[in-house]
Amino acid sequence: MNAEHEIKKYEVLPGHVFVAALLETVEQMSGFVLNEVKNDPEADQAHEIIGAMVLQGENTMLLTLETNKKSAAPLVSFMTGIETAALDAELLNDGITELINMVGGSARARLETTNYKFVLSVPFTLVGNGVKVVVKKRTDSFIARLVCDEIELLLRVYKL
Repeated sequence: MNAEHEIKKYEVLPGHVFVAALLETVEQMSGFVLNEVKNDPEADQAHEIIGAMVLQGENTMLLTLETNKKSAAPLVSFMTGIETAALDAELLNDGITELINMVGGSARARLETTNYKFVLSVPFTLVGNGVKVVVKKRTDSFIARLVCDEIELLLRVYKL
């Protein structure tokens, strides 16, 4: 990896490594090409599905991927080959859980030679209307909003 030398210099959360992992994973698994857009805090929408996992290591982090059913459906449909109409809540949740798992694994490989080495927890989803993750203690965090047509994902990385 050519960017390896740049990664070693990180003194703050390497959020763009997680963005790159998400972009690559989504394109490989579904064919969708996401674009990062400026995240407007005023436009922060309520999400219905949050894929999450803890990245345990010297620099423990929480990785989340937030979306809604409308965005998850085409993404999971292309990932699995299951028609959008046939996707129930369980399949949507499972698809987002698998996506966060792949993103975490890809980021782990990209960061292996840095001080951000970690072990992945079991991925999980949080579901419900307006569900959100709140980290109580003051912590470094990274947020990226990624879109492609009707698909919108919010990637967050929290240093714990």
